[in-house]
Amino acid sequence: MCRKVSIIVCCYNQGKYLSEAIESILLQTYKNWECIIINDGSEDDTEKISVAYENMDSRIRYIYQDNQGVCKARNLSLIHISEPTRLDVIS
Repeated sequence: MCRKVSIIVCCYNQGKYLSEAIESILLQTYKNWECIIINDGSEDDTEKISVAYENMDSRIRYIYQDNQGVCKARNLSLIHISEPTRLDVIS
């Protein structure tokens, strides 16, 4: 059985790097993963990019919260993990 890997991407005005990070995840040979993108109140194009990828791949989920800091964003992501067997955080 291949365990699901949950990849958490917390963003605050990091839209210019987000596509590269998500593309890197999509290129992985291991396919049993989910990517949870937490937008921590960004004012750039983070939401637009995230929603586009969410619409492209059902393993990608986008969540918005008002800016509360990276710790609150990571904690919010833990609520949304489908199978908490392994957790990778991209900072």
